[in-house]
Amino acid sequence: MVNKGVVKEVLAEELVVVFERQEACGDCHACMHGSGDCAKHTIRIKGKAEVGDIVEVEMDDSHVVAATAVAYMIPFAGLMLGLFAGWALSRVITAINGELLMAMGAVVFTALAYVVMRFLDPIFSKGRWEQKIISVTKPEE
Repeated sequence: MVNKGVVKEVLAEELVVVFERQEACGDCHACMHGSGDCAKHTIRIKGKAEVGDIVEVEMDDSHVVAATAVAYMIPFAGLMLGLFAGWALSRVITAINGELLMAMGAVVFTALAYVVMRFLDPIFSKGRWEQKIISVTKPEE
């Protein structure tokens, strides 16, 4: 997957690059990070670029699919584990409605799955899932 963006700011070894929103993004909004601009990303670069340069950033398609699978499967696993934990707990605690325990377990374990994802994100973001700049061109070229 290759995206073109414009360097808006240079910070030591990082570039703030603004990309146009891709059609594949759909309604994800994962890149918004609390702002209204869904296209602003900070990426590490091993080369040099200046403000206004156009950069092409690539992430291997297989890595995009793997990252997407992890992003969906970890919360889904939390949901399923929560349902099972609630069901198992309803067998022990009969004073509380079983469906309520299952729903509460699903919510709690899904929230825990998101916490795990936030913890693992810096680990997954390094190395093979990291975006790489493949070309830098001046705007007048």
